[in-house]
Amino acid sequence: MRLLLAAIAALALHGAAFAQDLKVTVAGRDTVTLSPKDLAALPRAKATITVKGAAVTYEGVRLDAVLAQAGVVHGERLMGRYLNQVVIARAADGFFSVLSLAETDPVYRANPAVVADTVNGHKLDAREGPYRLVVDGDLRPSRAPRQLVSIEVKPAF
Repeated sequence: MRLLLAAIAALALHGAAFAQDLKVTVAGRDTVTLSPKDLAALPRAKATITVKGAAVTYEGVRLDAVLAQAGVVHGERLMGRYLNQVVIARAADGFFSVLSLAETDPVYRANPAVVADTVNGHKLDAREGPYRLVVDGDLRPSRAPRQLVSIEVKPAF
């Protein structure tokens, strides 16, 4: 019986790295579910962060493009009351990371935030993937949730 349970758990962990849908929820709007095909059609970028003293390069869809698909105000229109919003990235294990909406937009920040699906040219493994939020230039991976399952945008207060 233990062997069967171990096999099922191993398959579940292995399957976690396969592409899956990503939910994006914006306060006051419906939730948008983006399939792997939807994500593949969006602009991509690279983000390099420091992990245990070494530079690690991730590649994936730009977070601002993902948010735009859900109707989030971006670009030159991102000002005033919209700057009060935060982006909450949630992982499968319950970990979450919070960014200001301005941190996700290239009008305010030169370094991109990406919904990564590759690391150093290889698909993310089951421990990290299928998606990981990575902010280019971060000196620690502390706000880079692994196994990203959803993104929420809402007013900070």
